[in-house]
Amino acid sequence: MMKIANHAALKEWASVIAALKKGDQVVLVRKGGIADARFGVESERFYLLPTYLHQREKQFRAEFRHYFEGTDQGEAEPAEVVIDAWAEVASVHRIADPACLRGLASHVIFSDATISERFRFRSDQAVHVIGVRVHNLANPVRVLNRQEYAGCRSWVSLTEEILIDGSTPALSDEDFARRLSHLHESLAIGVSAS
Repeated sequence: MMKIANHAALKEWASVIAALKKGDQVVLVRKGGIADARFGVESERFYLLPTYLHQREKQFRAEFRHYFEGTDQGEAEPAEVVIDAWAEVASVHRIADPACLRGLASHVIFSDATISERFRFRSDQAVHVIGVRVHNLANPVRVLNRQEYAGCRSWVSLTEEILIDGSTPALSDEDFARRLSHLHESLAIGVSAS
């Protein structure tokens, strides 16, 4: 029976998780939440914990707004959430030059304005662009949205034990390798790997 070490989970907008699960996105763009002093990749494998705070329809490109429609909870976090996917890190890049963000647009469901906002938030920190291989759980698990998971933080340790046995990748090996290669080509200038 396989589980993620330390029950590590990354909080991410439910809309983004939905796109990751379908393979429409293979990257996370992060600087951390308000409660995070700094952002870093704390685990090479992690569950995707959906959050609903601060996501708005206008933050997504028109062709991907359908992911938002099923996840709009307003400003309230639900009492329970479903964990139905996990990710493994394939690459990590730090972008310190806003000009490099133009190469990111075709890899995310975000609008150009949202990408720029992510860069401007905490101007003293670079944006982390994390290539991730996402796997859909064979047996999704409904978990209490506990107080210790609350707030604008990135990483949490889940109380629940969630098995990853039988998970299926969102993309085939070939499709994922092609998408990750294209991401790396798009970000080749002004990016430092970490």
